Amino acid sequence: MAELTGLDDEKAPLGVPGSGSRATVLVAELRRLARSAPWAICLITGVAAALRLAEIDDVTANPFYDAAVRSMSLSWHNFFFGAFDPGAILSVDKPPVDLWLQVASTKLLGWNQAALKLPEAIGGTLAIPLLYDAVRRAVGRPAGLGAALVLAVLPESVLTSRSDTMDSLMMLVVIGALWLTIYAATTGRRLRVILAGAALGLAFNVKLFEALIAAPALLVLYLLAAPISWRSRLVNVLLWAAGLVTVGLSWAVAVTLAPGRHPYPIGSTDGTVWNVMFVFNGFGRVSTTLPRKNPDPAAPLRLVKSTPAHLDQLVGSVLIAALAIGVAALIVTLLRRRTDPRGRRSILGRAFAVALAVWLLCGVVLFSHVSMLHVRYLEALAPALAAVIGYGAAVLAGLGEPEESPAPPSVPGISLALACVCAYTFGLQPSSIAWGGVAVATVAVGAALCARTGGRTGRWARGLSASLIVATAVLYPIHKSLSLVRAGSSDSTGLRVYSPRTESVLSTYLGRMTAGIRYELAVDEPLALAPLIVYDQRPILPLTSFAGIPAVGLSALRAAVQSGAVRYALVGSHTCSPVGDRHAECVPAAQWIRRNGIDVTSTAGIDSGQRLYLLLPF
Repeated sequence: MAELTGLDDEKAPLGVPGSGSRATVLVAELRRLARSAPWAICLITGVAAALRLAEIDDVTANPFYDAAVRSMSLSWHNFFFGAFDPGAILSVDKPPVDLWLQVASTKLLGWNQAALKLPEAIGGTLAIPLLYDAVRRAVGRPAGLGAALVLAVLPESVLTSRSDTMDSLMMLVVIGALWLTIYAATTGRRLRVILAGAALGLAFNVKLFEALIAAPALLVLYLLAAPISWRSRLVNVLLWAAGLVTVGLSWAVAVTLAPGRHPYPIGSTDGTVWNVMFVFNGFGRVSTTLPRKNPDPAAPLRLVKSTPAHLDQLVGSVLIAALAIGVAALIVTLLRRRTDPRGRRSILGRAFAVALAVWLLCGVVLFSHVSMLHVRYLEALAPALAAVIGYGAAVLAGLGEPEESPAPPSVPGISLALACVCAYTFGLQPSSIAWGGVAVATVAVGAALCARTGGRTGRWARGLSASLIVATAVLYPIHKSLSLVRAGSSDSTGLRVYSPRTESVLSTYLGRMTAGIRYELAVDEPLALAPLIVYDQRPILPLTSFAGIPAVGLSALRAAVQSGAVRYALVGSHTCSPVGDRHAECVPAAQWIRRNGIDVTSTAGIDSGQRLYLLLPF
């Protein structure tokens, strides 16, 4: 009888006899869910997703990597090696891990701009909750929420996540390494240390040495915070390094040992992936000698000055905020001379602060002196900037780490830090944003004053003060990020390609004249033909790799012409000096084409300054 009664109660609708207990349980469950669910981070992640996905199909593409994605989708051989052209004579200048995801995306969703950029947009979005949880584990939820909000609206990160380059995915994996390092520092488990090194090795496979900017900070964090003996820490660091090297070099080793013909990596001087990884994309990036004029030369204040790349708008305001808030928080912490009774959490918090300082210092120094700086490279610095602002705001507002007794907010520290932020923002446009920042900063100081009264009002005021400190720091970044989205801006530019008209004329003309021939054409500047590769998906015969480095020699070209594998060639009309000319159109194969080919440029209707030649067997 009791069982039947219970069954009837379960079926009874709310508001009738027997349903009161159900309603009470439901309300209690909803209240528990509301208290436990991280609604704030869900909202922040939603904002990040909107900024990164809105009208993403209208963003300018990167033809270099898009050509590689198109070529890699044609065969497993091309997929594995990261082939740039359908014939796999050349390969891209990076490991193709990120491009593998783009190939998968286009296979699932079709070939379109949204599918090409989707892996980066998703990676940049997922980095937000992952950074939140990493910072939360280290120094508490308020700092984690502040860090997540800064990263969500950081203009540089929004711009990069909307472009079809691999830096946002690299940032996601680096934050994963940070998360694992914090986990290892709190538990002392060796497996987490090895996994942290492996994660950083995976990030290296995505964007090479850019991913290693965080490595010193992660090492410092673990060495200072791990709850084990120093001997065990050093052993674990060696295992961390082993995981980093093993995973980081896994693709390069596999490619080197793979049988058969290997593509020539673009940028390499000896045809090996090792040269392109460690020279072209390694030590060569910090060289002060550039083959062409640099519009944005290296300088100590490069990241906060007005430059052609608008670094002051994309990252400078956030960097100034991180420095001002971080330094103020450091001074306040030293003055408080507090002792955390929990010990372990305090050690982790101090280690995290030192690690962020190391990360910020390494990134700012390197990016201020690297020879050629693209905005997307700053994704390696973005998590540190966001975490410094989030953690610093929590410290200034008196929001301690979990289970730590809250401290009174530092009104002088908040006032000085936000004054620096607002002063820098006045140098940017529009000035209305700067005045808005002044208003928000004033309320933040007022909330800090209210928080000093204590009680429940003081607790709410501390949270409001921390939120407004972060809001002041991100007010201009939000304005800039919205402008970038409205304008459809991209950081995928920089590669010189032939005009759309030239590509269309070539495709139409060569499609009629080269049916059944292996190569669509030979070309001295293969990178400029990236849109043609995307459109026609036909093999080309590239004469050079990069900066005039020969890829296909004269003997190979003559053999291809004699066998009928190639009938047309597109080369420049540059007058070559007798010695030392490194223009692509001056390689021996290109000079032979101009001497022996039949100029059909006018017949084809090309007016780009390049010359199209018909090549006949001799």
